[in-house]
Amino acid sequence: MASDPYVSGSLKETGDPDPYANYAWLREHAPVSEVYTPHREGTTWLVTTYDLARACLTDPRLSNDDRNSAGAQGAFGSGEWDPARGLLDLDRPEHARLRRLVAGAFSAGAVERMRDMMVRITDEALDTMAGLESCDLVEHFSLPVPVAIIHEVLGIPPEQRESPAHCLDLFYHTGLTDPLDVDKLGELLEYTAKLAAYKRTHPGPDVGTHLVRGLETGELRDDNELAAMILSVLGAGHVTTVQFLGTAVYRLLQHPDQLAAIREGRITWQSAVNELLRYDAAVQSTVYRYAKEDLDLGGVRIGKGDALLVSLAAANRDPARFPDPDTFRADRGGSGHLGFGHGAHLCLGAHLARLEGEIALDILFRRLDGIQLAVPFDEVVWTYGPMLRGPRALPVLLPTPAAR
Repeated sequence: MASDPYVSGSLKETGDPDPYANYAWLREHAPVSEVYTPHREGTTWLVTTYDLARACLTDPRLSNDDRNSAGAQGAFGSGEWDPARGLLDLDRPEHARLRRLVAGAFSAGAVERMRDMMVRITDEALDTMAGLESCDLVEHFSLPVPVAIIHEVLGIPPEQRESPAHCLDLFYHTGLTDPLDVDKLGELLEYTAKLAAYKRTHPGPDVGTHLVRGLETGELRDDNELAAMILSVLGAGHVTTVQFLGTAVYRLLQHPDQLAAIREGRITWQSAVNELLRYDAAVQSTVYRYAKEDLDLGGVRIGKGDALLVSLAAANRDPARFPDPDTFRADRGGSGHLGFGHGAHLCLGAHLARLEGEIALDILFRRLDGIQLAVPFDEVVWTYGPMLRGPRALPVLLPTPAAR
């Protein structure tokens, strides 16, 4: 029996088990399998093949709204508004109405205009490593960069922000644990209210101001919807990208020949980022979806009110869709992975995350040429599962100042 990776409530200093072998077994033997969810009524199913996963993400019989669950109770009951309910927890037409309000701000063109800001923030993060011989790259890079970028997008200056670590902690305990932490949710809602109040008195050409004005124009119905939208943008803008950047650095250090080919221009950063997103899905599985009626999925009967989790990580390693899927190939090319989901709930910040990855990784490996992992690869601890997966810490040895 494998040893428990948790001791006295904290992770041991050893690497966590790799989940992909288990995903492979499930894809072959039980592509729609029942999983244990002690805090939910009814049955929960895990979907692991690419074709079934993609179909689930566009199936109108599956709802993101927990008012269609077996318990028909949100985190705070079944009233009109649940403070835990954001874009990910709504169906059409409400989801489409709210998403439309900010979709333009995250288009490919709009994101490209953020390039200089992303470069500046990445450089500022790397400046904090000046004079250091070693550091935790999660603390100094993969955590602060996405948190700073999404606050800039919202128009929130540094002095008005919570620390990057605290931001991640709040969102993790209010959206990725089951059950959620009600106290931390209250703290997060207070933070949201503070940001909204700041933008009312400090308007600018940013998404935060646009959302506040949406309340004034009637595009948002009330303060609850404003809070939900700020939470959606703020959370989606950093929680998954933190995991992605940490994992990307790990994989590129693990494959130095491919990293060299990228740096020499033989493989583009665009191609590398696409493969990194496929190979290690930062979002391992979707949020819960609920069957609005009895249905058949891959020969398995799903009952009305049952919950489904779609494993994006398993789908992205499906050999029926991706040849030799367990091999990392930065030049793989093509598309079709489900790292950002699919359908109506395709990640709003997909363009933002891609460009962040291309810029931040390029600058990191140019400025820190010769960076090395300070521990064996199999001793890196992976955490935030089962819905997210990324390194808890990345201890690295930095090149000498003369070599930078």
